[in-house]
Amino acid sequence: MADTSTTERKVRIHIDSSEDSVQSISPFNELQRFEGVGFSPDGNVLAVVASDANTVFLFQRAENGRFEQFPFSFVTGGFSGLDYPHDVSFSDIGGTQLLVVAQRAGAIAIFERPRGERHFRREPAFEIRGSETGLSYSDAVAFIPPDNEHLAVCDLKGNVVSFYRKISASPFRFGLEPVGQLRDESICDPDGLAFSDCGRWLAVANHGNHTVSVFQRSSGSATDDGFRYEPTPVSVITDPSLRHPHSVAFTPRTNHLVITSAGTNYFSVHEPTGPSHKTVWPNEPVIRVVVGSEDIFKEVNAKNKMEGGPKGIAIHGNNIAVCSPQYGVKIYTFREGV
Repeated sequence: MADTSTTERKVRIHIDSSEDSVQSISPFNELQRFEGVGFSPDGNVLAVVASDANTVFLFQRAENGRFEQFPFSFVTGGFSGLDYPHDVSFSDIGGTQLLVVAQRAGAIAIFERPRGERHFRREPAFEIRGSETGLSYSDAVAFIPPDNEHLAVCDLKGNVVSFYRKISASPFRFGLEPVGQLRDESICDPDGLAFSDCGRWLAVANHGNHTVSVFQRSSGSATDDGFRYEPTPVSVITDPSLRHPHSVAFTPRTNHLVITSAGTNYFSVHEPTGPSHKTVWPNEPVIRVVVGSEDIFKEVNAKNKMEGGPKGIAIHGNNIAVCSPQYGVKIYTFREGV
């Protein structure tokens, strides 16, 4: 499936979507709907969220650079009580690897893998849940780079992004009350969020109004936690080809913004423009990449306009992982600055 450039200017990113270069990982049965994906910090583990199975599967990268077809480990509802997991995020803190799982029931579960151990502990080390969290429909979660001392969670029903601070590393704990919240009229049924590697940019996928909002981190220490994001977005991407945006991710070097839409059969890439102090993301993408069978997409989408297309997305190094209930996971390679 060839890349489709939508502009005539030189594109600074290339995604190899040829059939022999794209790796596929298929669901094991029809009951497993792959909704979210995430890479470990070293890129050697891929977490895949099977929402209907209440399970997060973990795949190992093999010596040939591709991921194994079957998971080496998992966390699941049978042990952890996961309730419709939807998104994941990783971090390494003090020699312990953390896997954070967002659940639609308004709860965030945090799992630990201590140094030297192969598997994550089956029981959560900590959970962000309860009335004080303000969460009711927590669809996405991400550590805030570069220090990973905070978690950001988007709540679809509340139209808000909430920030939670780590208060202890031993035992591992986060505060249950948000230390800050981000609200804007552009945020509508937020379904996914992502940060640039430097933490300067925050993108929010607005499932309800078919847009993506991009916010900039404040240069001043406006809170006791030393960070906040400006309340007004620097860009609201209103590309008419976005249909129910589901997830977003930034590329590591050039901060291209990659967007999946559950109501389309492709993901799109938007290139930042302007000087560093006035960076914006235009409405028009520089690339759209078709990800699945058009016939299968049309069959599913005809029954539900919010389904059929790609959902979760994650980026590490030169890999883009995209998942869907229909075709599982596809892993692409890309180059920046070309």
